[in-house]
Amino acid sequence: MARKTNLFLPVAALYLASASQGALGQELIPPLAGLKPDHPRVFLRPRSTPLAISVPQLRALERDRDFGAMLEQLKRQDNAAAQAMVWLLTDDPAAAQKAIARLRSYRFPGKVDTFHIFGRLSEFGLAYDWLYDCPLFTNAIKAEVRSAALPLAREAIRATNDHMFHNYIWMSAGGLALWAIATAGEDPEATAVFQQIRTRFNDGLFPAFAYLDGLPSEPMGYWSLYVFTPCVYTVLAAQSAYETDIVGAIRKKQNAWLDRHFENLIHSTLPDMRYIPWGDLQGGPNGGVTMEMACVIDAATWALKSPHGRYFGDRLAAKRGLSRFYGETAIFYMLYTRHLPADLKPAAPPLDFLAGNRQSGHFIARSSWDDSATIVAFTCTDHFGDHHHYDQGSFIIYRRGLLAVDPPVYRQVRGPQQKTEHHNTLLINGKPQRPARGQWFRTIGDFKKNLNAGPKLETGNICFLQKAEGWSAVAGEFAQAYDCPELASCVRQLLFIRPDKVVVVDRLVAQPGKQLGEVTWLLQVPSVPKIDANSAVASNGKNSLRCRPIFPGSGAPAAEATPVNTHRLAYTYPGGKSAITLVHVIDVGDGQTPPPASPVKASQGETGALDITIAGQTFHFSPAPEFSITAISAP
Repeated sequence: MARKTNLFLPVAALYLASASQGALGQELIPPLAGLKPDHPRVFLRPRSTPLAISVPQLRALERDRDFGAMLEQLKRQDNAAAQAMVWLLTDDPAAAQKAIARLRSYRFPGKVDTFHIFGRLSEFGLAYDWLYDCPLFTNAIKAEVRSAALPLAREAIRATNDHMFHNYIWMSAGGLALWAIATAGEDPEATAVFQQIRTRFNDGLFPAFAYLDGLPSEPMGYWSLYVFTPCVYTVLAAQSAYETDIVGAIRKKQNAWLDRHFENLIHSTLPDMRYIPWGDLQGGPNGGVTMEMACVIDAATWALKSPHGRYFGDRLAAKRGLSRFYGETAIFYMLYTRHLPADLKPAAPPLDFLAGNRQSGHFIARSSWDDSATIVAFTCTDHFGDHHHYDQGSFIIYRRGLLAVDPPVYRQVRGPQQKTEHHNTLLINGKPQRPARGQWFRTIGDFKKNLNAGPKLETGNICFLQKAEGWSAVAGEFAQAYDCPELASCVRQLLFIRPDKVVVVDRLVAQPGKQLGEVTWLLQVPSVPKIDANSAVASNGKNSLRCRPIFPGSGAPAAEATPVNTHRLAYTYPGGKSAITLVHVIDVGDGQTPPPASPVKASQGETGALDITIAGQTFHFSPAPEFSITAISAP
């Protein structure tokens, strides 16, 4: 019998802590007094230090073909930071003049969006810091530039004092952090801005990352570029500016949340370099890592000395070459890609990863890290924002494309893609999961107060997780996602047998003295399914799946096209019972020929436990309270 492991203990203490950063260990951005007075201090330092890239290191880079291509790309950018990097690398006064002219040309337009805030303040902060000792960048010009940017910085303070899980807040905060670290101590106004953003990160935004424990609070396209990226840059900018090991402090005192969020980015990226589509996923390059993420991938790899990051970055480089650095992001090629330690060897990540924890998480499992791998992902989380869907208990299956499909690219926030009926989960008594709204919490304390009150953001928990050599299993409870007074418990147990079999067990229990209504089991597929008796087959053009109900048995599923460009299969089970247990099996096959149906045997004991034999192995599915899945015979 497989040994059961409690994988939730390491993070348990985190959720007993108060909302303040002090309760989590320490203020990550130290007081102003510790800030290094010399420049550059944002990502770069004048002398050698293990906590930043030094200017001598930067200037000693080998001038090979790739360096030349990236340098030429930077020279073409109408971006002050890009031109400042060119000046650092070449001492070309023309590049410094271009950067200074762009800084001096700025006039606050009065009304700006978060993209303007993030883009301009990031650009200006890096350029100001890197040009600081350039003779052309006089003290009078510095004062002029600070004065022109001050209204924008104050607007960023206002914008970021909002919902700590929203991507716009993180963009505004991250851009401001680079500007504030670069200019702190220059004048009273700049120092006041720095103190405000330092407090915002220490008391609100960093605790949000720690609370999430690797789980993205926005869909991955938003999270990776607009939340994770400014967070990494803020950590690295503060680390260099103070020459203090902030990455080490996160690891030692705050459950290594930066490592865990980076691991989630790695595991959430599919072989086609797009993200697992939980929630609203953008089209184009923002839906994956292809164009604008190499910069932060290599920065995080450098900071964390991550073999998994090196593996991931090398994989992206092999697929995209230098085109993975878009526009001015070539800055980070010079800073971090070319400074990855020679002894940092790539290592394939584990096949399984839980982003989050017992209270809220998604689980990702692979058959391998090859492009032909089968990938299975399961989500059961609380509601963090309006880009998320009503999809607790849903799963996806990917093999050279999605087979069990989450709604693809969305067209509008709160559109049809958000509805439960377009996900791989359950309708109970014909009804979807209840709508949830809530994006106005400035601290973790505010958010936690509303988990079970007000907007009721508590919608799903992970209650079991097992990682094993040839299989992985997860279970989530999500009765709280439904507005169904008859429902006491709804738990989905999911087993992935590598490389091509998925078993889904659903357990629903009514409140004492009540009976359950009709239950509809949903599966979204990418093409018109073929139905033979109770078996359904669908293909993504390269691979196919077969889905069958095993227990208690069912007739042919209903099939229909949806308004989100998928095809829905629906198996319906009658209510009128105090408890319902369902078993469905999905086989994945290569090519468009349907995979054969695996022999399956399922038997349920008096306690509700299930023994399921598949692929020559028997698995034991326990009922409440454990909901564990264990192998009780070898193949």
